[in-house]
Amino acid sequence: KKFNECVLQQYLPVMYWWFIQNFSNPHAWFEARTNFTLSAAVWSAVGHVIGLGDRHSENILIDTRSGECVHVDFDCIFDKGLYLPKPEVIPFRLTPNMLDSFGPCGADGLYTGALTESMKTLRKNRDILLSVLEPFLKDPVINFSSSKSQQKSSEDKDIKSAKRSIGIIDGRLKGVYNLRNPNYKKIKREDVEPSEEGDISHITQLSVEGQVQKMIMEATSHENLVQVYVGWMPWI
Repeated sequence: KKFNECVLQQYLPVMYWWFIQNFSNPHAWFEARTNFTLSAAVWSAVGHVIGLGDRHSENILIDTRSGECVHVDFDCIFDKGLYLPKPEVIPFRLTPNMLDSFGPCGADGLYTGALTESMKTLRKNRDILLSVLEPFLKDPVINFSSSKSQQKSSEDKDIKSAKRSIGIIDGRLKGVYNLRNPNYKKIKREDVEPSEEGDISHITQLSVEGQVQKMIMEATSHENLVQVYVGWMPWI
């Protein structure tokens, strides 16, 4: 409630104006907004599956010619964002400004449809995706450790951590929403029922539609947005 009153009401969404100002032709404006919505949905699906974090405003760019959403900086993958000093507890960036740029329907409609189709495609090609990720298990460049102390652990522990990361991705490709806030026992959420935060909520396999709705709900939850660090700027 305080986040809405003190922050969101002070910084109202303006991103829709950017599309109006940069695409004066109605057809170009509609096409650019559609490109942004569709590309944002695809990036949301892929980013959640591989645990892509650190999605502050400087790591999400826009092609000014087409309106397409472009992500950069892929260092914070495999849910490393959960182990930052201020855990990034959202599956992807879906802030008020992004919702505003999608049009009157917000996340409903085109974005949800594209996100659903993207997740269907990813889940359908689960075996192929996992086979591509398997080589990362022995990649000396990739660090799967979640803390500095773990970074100095033995090779066996690194491999165990890598397999755990692959297992989490496998779960997401089966419909499991397993992005758990490391501080979930300390925080009492008011936007979900206690049963939804129970011990089996993070291992329950959902339908594609159910998984998509859960992802959107968590990404737009004010309870989650207020927990990220201020540089992430959740009000933008």
